[in-house]
Amino acid sequence: MKTFLLALAASGAALPGCAQAAYNVAAAPLTTPAPASRPADGTLQSFFGAPEVVLPKLYEAAIAHSGEIARLDATRGVAEADVKLARKRLLNMLALTGSYTYGTLPYFATAETTASPVYQANPFNLGARAQFSTGVGLALPFDMLATRRTTIARQEYVVSQAVAQRQTQEAAIRQVVIVQYQALALARATQQNAQEALQSANVSKQIADHRFKQGEIQVDDQMVAMDFYSKAQLAYEEARNKYQTAQLLLEDIIGMPITALSIAAK
Repeated sequence: MKTFLLALAASGAALPGCAQAAYNVAAAPLTTPAPASRPADGTLQSFFGAPEVVLPKLYEAAIAHSGEIARLDATRGVAEADVKLARKRLLNMLALTGSYTYGTLPYFATAETTASPVYQANPFNLGARAQFSTGVGLALPFDMLATRRTTIARQEYVVSQAVAQRQTQEAAIRQVVIVQYQALALARATQQNAQEALQSANVSKQIADHRFKQGEIQVDDQMVAMDFYSKAQLAYEEARNKYQTAQLLLEDIIGMPITALSIAAK
């Protein structure tokens, strides 16, 4: 393949007309329009050129978008509420009571002897009256008093466990973001290299077509150039697909387009 390309270049230098045609072909850049979902390279220059600025923003966005982080935050909130309930559990034993009765009683205080009640053998001789009573009651089981501090400490351990789990999940998310960011950067470099190779193969193919029409090369040489161009085109499509896939995966992790972060990183 290299021998064939060198032969094409040498023959182009020997033939002014062919050299001029090769120059015209090379001067016309290969137009490979980027898909609408892929941002322009100028927009992403800061995104790939300053990882020390972009990565913290990716961490923050990925953590805020994580459903597991939201679940752990809810678990921590429940644990903190349980701690408050455990500290106020003694109030469950405190009760305000009241009663109301209406009727006659065998004991009552007379107007003459208010200090000591007089017992009446027949309470039905008395007039009916309303009786009210109120009070506050407190009953504290010994097991509750003995285990109160232990119960509160146990709930506080649950809160600490939720905090530790969140920190572990944040570390796992950061690792995933780093790996995916590196994969996206590698896919971008691969795509750019494949695009340059495709442009070179396109120039070689057009030169070979021109020389074949002029009768300067055989059909086998033209087929070699066409096969080289086809392989370069396939390699470019594969690289472009890998780049788009890596970009979509990273955007799914952070929950937003990467263009939003690249603009903020400028």
